[in-house]
Amino acid sequence: MEEEKEIQISKYSSGVNIIIRIDSLWRLANSSAIAGLFNKWNTVLDVIWRELARDVDGENYKDKKEKFDKFDERLKDTGQFKDTGSDTFKAPDKEMIDKRAEQYKILNEKELFLKRLENELGKGTTFDDGDEDDFE
Repeated sequence: MEEEKEIQISKYSSGVNIIIRIDSLWRLANSSAIAGLFNKWNTVLDVIWRELARDVDGENYKDKKEKFDKFDERLKDTGQFKDTGSDTFKAPDKEMIDKRAEQYKILNEKELFLKRLENELGKGTTFDDGDEDDFE
């Protein structure tokens, strides 16, 4: 006689843990941005992408991934991140200031893309409960 296999399913969802992990990453991204650590900021945004991307459905995934990868393509065009400042006591030149301003702009856009994706996936600030109508 064949033994029945018992399916083991956790009664706890990892969803809350994922949201807590993503919140910690957002905090790290913000502190990196504030400190001007663009390389670290970019790396943290990539980790946030990995956390969110697993919940993007197959057909939509390709489109989202292509959009996400464009940020890195644009960043490559700006050259290497220079987070630590100059090795000398002279002020940064106009080229360095312009480069950093462009990198900052791209990283801001990358972050906004991820925050919108987080909302689309129901893990962010936007909540839609189709069962409840708060308007009377």
